[in-house]
Amino acid sequence: MLNALNTESKDNTVEKESKIQTKLVECVQTLYISDNVDEAINRLLQIIGEFYNAERCYIFEFDNDMNIIHNTYEWCAQGVESELELLKNVEMSVIERWLYYFETKGEFYINSLSSEVSIDSPEFQILDIQGIKSLMAAPLRSENKLVGFMGVDNPQENTDSLILMRLVSAFVVNDMQKRETLEQRILRAIGNTYVSMNMVNFREDSQTEIKRFDVVAKYVSRTHGVAEMMRSAMTALTDEETRASTLEFTDLTTAPERLRDVSVLSHDFHSKNHWCRCSFYVMNRDDDGSVIDAIFAVQYIDKEKKKELEYSRALKRALENQNEIYAEMLHMQGCGVIASRTDNDEIMTMNGAAQQLFGVTGEGAKLCDVLKPIISDNNAGIFAKLNELCETPGECSFEFAVENSSGGLVYVKATARTVTLACGDRIMIITLMDITDKKKLENRLIVLSETDALTSISNRGSGERRAEKLINSGVKGMFCLLDVDKFKSINDSFGHTVGDKALIEIADCLRRSFTGSDVVMRLGGDEFAVYAVGVETERQGAEKIAQFIANVDMICIPEMGDRKVTVSMGAVICQGAGVKFDQLYPMADHAMYTCKNTPGNQFGFYRGE
Repeated sequence: MLNALNTESKDNTVEKESKIQTKLVECVQTLYISDNVDEAINRLLQIIGEFYNAERCYIFEFDNDMNIIHNTYEWCAQGVESELELLKNVEMSVIERWLYYFETKGEFYINSLSSEVSIDSPEFQILDIQGIKSLMAAPLRSENKLVGFMGVDNPQENTDSLILMRLVSAFVVNDMQKRETLEQRILRAIGNTYVSMNMVNFREDSQTEIKRFDVVAKYVSRTHGVAEMMRSAMTALTDEETRASTLEFTDLTTAPERLRDVSVLSHDFHSKNHWCRCSFYVMNRDDDGSVIDAIFAVQYIDKEKKKELEYSRALKRALENQNEIYAEMLHMQGCGVIASRTDNDEIMTMNGAAQQLFGVTGEGAKLCDVLKPIISDNNAGIFAKLNELCETPGECSFEFAVENSSGGLVYVKATARTVTLACGDRIMIITLMDITDKKKLENRLIVLSETDALTSISNRGSGERRAEKLINSGVKGMFCLLDVDKFKSINDSFGHTVGDKALIEIADCLRRSFTGSDVVMRLGGDEFAVYAVGVETERQGAEKIAQFIANVDMICIPEMGDRKVTVSMGAVICQGAGVKFDQLYPMADHAMYTCKNTPGNQFGFYRGE
């Protein structure tokens, strides 16, 4: 009898170990096969949740300061409400006891919340309100540092098999580290320039915090209803003098229309002890150009404003005593100044900074003759504003770029205003502020939003917009669509990292083969596209493609041994205006899949089949 019981016990143990091993393999395969990290992790949570017959399975990640925890991934069983949005910013102190368990025991299981957790503790309160009676949790570590945890709520089965969570956690962390979201790329690129950053989704009236600033965060406490929160925050943060204009600028109901034809909008305001600049940076547009989401960022500009205020005070003193105006202007530091007559456009004076910027003294010259060679963008519009100022007192601003002595570009913000001197004469004063650093940041953000994170070529949105613009302008060319042959097999056989290397190599081959005005883009997964400008015949196209395939044939990835990376490619010649971009895609796609019947660096042209 005893032997029979022992045999049964051993059989149960073997069966349980086999079951755990099967689930572990399923989890690992899920992470490595999928191209999308977020989708893979969510699928993994479903596998674990179903293994334990649980209501929820989730991941919390810690912020860098170990003060806040964020619920970043979640799977819910049918009929169970999501808690993801409610648990974005939870104080670390709530799980203080868990941190001790993670350090001393690793994974743990709370069998009964009511009997194992003090009813007066924040831990009990936050779990009880979610209907959690029992839970399991396992730490997530990166280089021995605790970076988060994985949890399971109300598990009903296999509660004695915590080992699965321990084994899976290492693979989860490895996959999470592959992520580089748009927000992370932006933070890496711009460092500490901005004190506060939020991603605003205009369609959903929602926001995601990118860079936290406590002064702002106390007004922005939810993910949805962001238009109302924005108005409340800016009302509280701005002083009376700049409040009205700032509320108008930050109105999220009108921002999408104002951003339709531009990628960046900025506005200056004063908040208590600081001058600030708030900016919208467009991150994503719909096919018709409508803004989907944009970053709203705030930075301090006290140093820049100090220069402007110094100039304003100096100008005021000069106007009170007309004889001092030239001396005051010529002594301005770090700010170019031009003064001209409004009746005949003649330049009265340019200070040293302005002379150095334009490379002329301005003596006896007309203002329009000095500015026209410099201002190429919206030339007519800017001079229309300046002419209007000559007739009606006021102020206007515009930006332009000028080449310096070393060949680099200096970005300048010009502010023009008309003033009346003591003698009754009216003059135009133009101040010139160097905004090169600001412009470089703006351009860098735009590049980031248009670039594929893995391959550093254009992403789908920006690539398709550029190609469509060329086609609509009547530029003839060749549209190509390609993907990597048996790419799933590469991921399955050699791992996701090697698959990424293959995609990077393909992108590099495209970059070297298609140059100049050609548009090269990654559409997603292992799919790429090209619009080759000026290719008007299949013969020209075949030569271009042959050059690309020759480069692909030279790809060598050591981890793949003798196995080669190959592609299938479909192409269609576009004769310019009259053909829509949307029509080219299915044509090239048809040609690509036709040539897939013969594997290994094949290509074909669409001929109306």
